[in-house]
Amino acid sequence: MTHHFPRGREAFELDRGQLDPAQGAFFDRVSAGPRGRVPINLRAWLHNVPFAEAVEPFGLYVSETAPSITKREKEITVLVNARFWQAGFEWAMHVRHATKVGLTPAQIEAIRVRKDPCFEDLGERLTYKLVDSLHEDKAVGNALYQEALSHFGHEGVSDRIGLAGLYTMIAMTLNFYDVAVPENGS
Repeated sequence: MTHHFPRGREAFELDRGQLDPAQGAFFDRVSAGPRGRVPINLRAWLHNVPFAEAVEPFGLYVSETAPSITKREKEITVLVNARFWQAGFEWAMHVRHATKVGLTPAQIEAIRVRKDPCFEDLGERLTYKLVDSLHEDKAVGNALYQEALSHFGHEGVSDRIGLAGLYTMIAMTLNFYDVAVPENGS
């Protein structure tokens, strides 16, 4: 017997009234937190509250509060990740965020096609090179290794790798559920 399982948001979205007590407590806590909402990945992970509880503080740290990553560097990292995983929803949402923090359409397009985005800021340029190399080449060369450690230190390197790892989980989740980019872009 073949079972048909829905795909897209309908595969995992739960109304607030459908949540059990543990899911509801998690939902309410995240909604009341610094994000002011429950992001789509956490809504998908609500089906596994222990997992959501474990990754949510990590996600909040690397995506919202990591002191070594600027907002522009975050969006550069997420766009490289979305391109690599061909995560349409993640790409579309973060093109909007990247534009808001000042990345130009030409820089965003360069990331999409894996060309040099010509970032003037050294931190942005190194963030792009580091994350791009780890995704595409699965390694970094000696020169990039030295330059990244010299500029970011171990803390900054681990923050960027952690952010890429978080958005890998998000991309895989959204790709698994085949979450489409909404018509209205949200």
